[in-house]
Amino acid sequence: MKIENENERERVLEVRKDHPAPLALRKTLSNSQLSLREAGFLVDLFHKNIIKLEGFVEDLSNNRIWLIFPWAGEGNLKDFAALRDWEIPERISLINDVTTGVEYLHSRNPPICHGDLKSLNILVNWGCRAVITDLGSARRVLTKAAVTQRNQNGKYTLRWAAPELLMDDEPGLWSDIWALGWICYEVMTNSIPFQDVKKDSVVVKHVIQGNLPSVSEHSRMLLIRTLHSLMMKCWSIDPKKRPTAEVCRTSIEQMVCNVDSGLFEHC
Repeated sequence: MKIENENERERVLEVRKDHPAPLALRKTLSNSQLSLREAGFLVDLFHKNIIKLEGFVEDLSNNRIWLIFPWAGEGNLKDFAALRDWEIPERISLINDVTTGVEYLHSRNPPICHGDLKSLNILVNWGCRAVITDLGSARRVLTKAAVTQRNQNGKYTLRWAAPELLMDDEPGLWSDIWALGWICYEVMTNSIPFQDVKKDSVVVKHVIQGNLPSVSEHSRMLLIRTLHSLMMKCWSIDPKKRPTAEVCRTSIEQMVCNVDSGLFEHC
């Protein structure tokens, strides 16, 4: 057993077993309630693009809970996308994985809002498929108006946050879609949102005023015009004008078909 990653919120260890599927143990350092919340969501979720909960271990002496997951050997999506000069079909395939996973969450009854979507919360497994993780900020949507259960423990990440979150609204399905647009941006450009902006206050100002990075001139985006259009819709200031996860998945799946056929310029 060895520590692979640690930050202020959690510690991740790899557990090597005799079978060909290593496991990962993750412990929330600050509070076990987050682990219990995440486990409560994951126990009922079964999808190839959502991390599978294999079990948990209680550390009663320290009031901590370790969650057990399959070990995602390729790391997080941010690092994986930047690791090599991946071609457009490979990048679109990763985006399709994420979009399919988000649609699955949003199609549950009641729908599940992830609440903190970003490339760092998406892992890439041994088969180079993207899987959504870290549902500690997730919540269930209780009404058709996308009002969610209030979750005092859940936190969003500023650079991926939709404008309404910056105005103290609760995360919901529409804020997930805003973040999904940023994940497309990250995978295609190898850049995080507002990468050149140092101050959080400036990021907030840009988001509120709608001053988002231009992606139309990026070399890859010039070849995938439909993806650029979809991202702009995901970044609509009015949440109700953003596409649903189902619409996003359908659009991305069509792009997968087109890029596999070499029809980049026609997307």
